Amino acid sequence: MATYQTPTSPVLSHLITPLADAYSGSLRKYDCKEIGDLDFLEFGISRCISAVTSGRDFLQQHGDSGRKDIERTLSFKALKSPRRLENLVSVNLNVARLMGSRLTDPFAEIEELSRFDIFAGDGHFHEAACHDPHKFKRPKPAAKKANGDRQKQAKKLQTGHFFMLGMRDHHLRHHALAEPRPGGGNEHDMHALKRLGAKSLRFGAKVGRQSMIVWDRACIDFGFWEEAKRLGVYFISREKANMKLEVMGHTPHFDRADLRNAGVIADELVGPGGGGWMLRRVTYTDAKGTTYNYLTNEMKLPAWVIVLLFKHRWDIEKVFDEVKNKLLERKSWASGRTAKKMHANFICLTHNLMMLLEDEIEKDAGITNDQERKRKSEREEKAKESGSGYVATMIQRFTVRSVKFVRWLRNHIYRETGWGDALIRLEKIYATR
Repeated sequence: MATYQTPTSPVLSHLITPLADAYSGSLRKYDCKEIGDLDFLEFGISRCISAVTSGRDFLQQHGDSGRKDIERTLSFKALKSPRRLENLVSVNLNVARLMGSRLTDPFAEIEELSRFDIFAGDGHFHEAACHDPHKFKRPKPAAKKANGDRQKQAKKLQTGHFFMLGMRDHHLRHHALAEPRPGGGNEHDMHALKRLGAKSLRFGAKVGRQSMIVWDRACIDFGFWEEAKRLGVYFISREKANMKLEVMGHTPHFDRADLRNAGVIADELVGPGGGGWMLRRVTYTDAKGTTYNYLTNEMKLPAWVIVLLFKHRWDIEKVFDEVKNKLLERKSWASGRTAKKMHANFICLTHNLMMLLEDEIEKDAGITNDQERKRKSEREEKAKESGSGYVATMIQRFTVRSVKFVRWLRNHIYRETGWGDALIRLEKIYATR
């Protein structure tokens, strides 16, 4: 029976505390004698937080720091294990339930959204792994003409992923690994959504619950939206510039007297020429005079809610920035498809555990990033002074972990610094400009 090595670092212990309950409820746990499941989960989380440049670099750092020494061949074998991947996905879903019960829901006061689970979705890319094969791509016609070179050019294909961010609890989950296209390049967002099916976008929601998916223009497909709607799945996106939509009418419940609709200049029923589908288009102009056209297959929500939800789709872009520029996860860990999915799911789990730890520190120790809060308050005041409407100022929250928090975490996960002393250090860091 594998024995888990309890961390001597109090900071690491606090970070991974939620794993005990999440793992106990996993659907695919197994007592592996080579690398225990909890050791492997800690291994992947620690690698995401570290600033290492390669797998071998991390294995040495991990072992040198007193944690379980894992052989290189065993680590790659574990990364390729479908069973471990299923366990990781199950653990992350269990962590989602914990986040839902602990973290503040910024949309809780919007009664009209009470029946909706809300997700921001998008694709994100990692550089190819060291041992990924080269793909061959012909140069563009202009390059051929200029260089007279008709030889194929070797190029590695980036690793594409599709993620979903729960907009109520900020839970991040991996939705799919992009399939390579036959002619080269990665799979388009819409192709991946169709491949997985509209039912997958319900995420196991109970009967009576509905899913709202907020995505950029890459998710627009009128036929798929109609199919999804029958399953209780709705979309919000931005209208494409080349769309020729005809106005068929106006939404009857649009209330211009509602101050929350400030900035909304039209709420119309539209469709492509020739008919076939009917959509809703909400047109909104912000305080700077920029106009946005939002499309949705949801016909009953107030117009300001549609605008508000798409405004906060940006949260997932900020999370990608956190992953790339703070966690420094820019390159795939390994070449196999299972290993690539494993990497993406470890990123998700790490983000989610950091969310829970930051919330614990704020609520239990009263330590907050005062500098960030001050900047956020200043932005909110400027927005109000500029005449921004309700949707621009209603929800103000931290969308990502600060670089100070990530550095503090990275510097302490292998140290035996007492929890109280580590918190004193974090409070001092937060107070430093």
